[in-house]
Amino acid sequence: MYKYFLVFLCLVPSFTFAGEVRNVNFAAFQKVDKDFEFEAIVEGKFSDFITAMKGSKVLALAHTADARDGDVITMQTSVLRDGGDNLGDYGTDCQLSFKDESEGTDTSFLLGGICHIEQVGRGKDVRKTLIIPHTNIPDTSQGFDGWIMLDEDEETGVAFYANVSVESQK
Repeated sequence: MYKYFLVFLCLVPSFTFAGEVRNVNFAAFQKVDKDFEFEAIVEGKFSDFITAMKGSKVLALAHTADARDGDVITMQTSVLRDGGDNLGDYGTDCQLSFKDESEGTDTSFLLGGICHIEQVGRGKDVRKTLIIPHTNIPDTSQGFDGWIMLDEDEETGVAFYANVSVESQK
């Protein structure tokens, strides 16, 4: 009987996550229109968000399933090419720490970390490192559909956005 009780106790923590799954949504864009300005907050559903970015191009979209406090989310979208005498690297590479500081029904999510932007080759040698402080990102299940800009590098025209969506598991 004691063994069954211990097995039950080991399974109890997994039941607490069975009801909801938190998904971190992350996007990177680069300006293509020199007059385009990224907004700090973009309201609306995903289609509204993409429409609001019409002066830029999508570099990456990521949707992580079942993010938990302390997870490190990585996203890499690079193209490596042989430039004859050297190897060129174009793209972004991010490692972001997800924090869940929610208490009860009051949700609070933070995302921050490091993003590298590299444009090396074809006559360019741009290597940028952005330190993104932990930033509150919206929970779309709390009535606000929108995306928050985490950071923007004006030299390369690259901006990073995020939000969290929560879905019920049945």
